[in-house]
Amino acid sequence: MSDRSTSVAQAIDRVRQSLGSVGVIGNYHYQAIANGPVEQVLAFNNDESIQLVQEADNSLHFSSRGVLTDLQRNEIPGSAVETTFPVDPAQFSETEKWPPEQKEPWTGPPLDTKHTANGYSKQAYFFNDRRDYLVTVGPSVPKITRLKSGGAQFWVASIGAITQGGGKYRGVHGMSVYIGSAYLSDWPKEPQKQIELLKVKFHARIGTYFKFVLP
Repeated sequence: MSDRSTSVAQAIDRVRQSLGSVGVIGNYHYQAIANGPVEQVLAFNNDESIQLVQEADNSLHFSSRGVLTDLQRNEIPGSAVETTFPVDPAQFSETEKWPPEQKEPWTGPPLDTKHTANGYSKQAYFFNDRRDYLVTVGPSVPKITRLKSGGAQFWVASIGAITQGGGKYRGVHGMSVYIGSAYLSDWPKEPQKQIELLKVKFHARIGTYFKFVLP
């Protein structure tokens, strides 16, 4: 019985090691899924408040602020996120149009990229009371689908190249990806009414994933 207990304990320890401390509250380091001896991997969620801002020149951009959480939605102490995504109101209708079905082979061309036009966004992620941070920029694709309730589900997916880092992340090179979503209980058909609705703050949840190497 003693030998069996020891074996079970060892097995649990191996599982913990392979998961990269998944069970630790506030954890966002996942070295168990890094590729190669020097790559670093971070994974976390953004809990954000987003608002469409209209400038004096009538240009529009989404502006958001929030905190980071681990994958179990526990807040990461001393964290913050700030992002922006400029948008063209003439392209609002494009968000409700979806790409056409693709043709085989799946491992080679052709690709039909209709309705995948994107804009660009930048993100700043802060840790340890802003002593450590990562900044990215890259293309984003917004899409929305109307719901039978009269509301809508809204998504934005983005790819970011790291432009700079601070603190322990100074000089890093790598990439990030994220996909965020928001639920809108009401979604009007008229673009101008959509703009006015989005000027009111709404809540979004985003999953973010980084892979990079330190200098």
